[in-house]
Amino acid sequence: MRRCLAGFLLLFFLAGCASRGHLESYMREGVDPTFVKKVAVLKFENHTREKEVAERMRDIVTMEALALGLFDVVDRTVVDEVLAEEGVEGGMGLDRDTVRRLGKRLGVQALLVGSVNAYETEREGSYSYPVVSLSLRLLDVASGEIIWKAGGTETGYSLVGRLFGFKPRNAIEVSFDLAAKLLKTFR
Repeated sequence: MRRCLAGFLLLFFLAGCASRGHLESYMREGVDPTFVKKVAVLKFENHTREKEVAERMRDIVTMEALALGLFDVVDRTVVDEVLAEEGVEGGMGLDRDTVRRLGKRLGVQALLVGSVNAYETEREGSYSYPVVSLSLRLLDVASGEIIWKAGGTETGYSLVGRLFGFKPRNAIEVSFDLAAKLLKTFR
């Protein structure tokens, strides 16, 4: 009886720790992702009310890509300088010639572009928690085509936290977790 009760409590605790999140990813068929050795992370689009969140998420994605050892990343200052010289605002709406030109100038096999779709705080009664939504795309500089795309939402919600008054994960912690989960779908 005690084992059953202990098992039930453990299951309840583990289920309560899980956040409300969703991930989807796509890898172009026939593409060997190991050909991507070096990428440039372009400026992210911001679809939120938070002013600096796109640059913050760009840094977080860069840090997680390096921490996971997925590929080398060109320094942000160099990327921004080349984007300014080329007259490119960010990573969305790039035509094939621009992708090729940027890839050649930056010495990369792919460009990583993204958009922050949500960065907000949800409330359920007196309980509030962060919600972060992010989309990432990897563009092959040789063809200009999307070779990988991932998107998802992660929250700081915890049933146990809500029931027992524990503080939820903050938005930065949620952002790092989401970036890591999305990038892990690349390989």
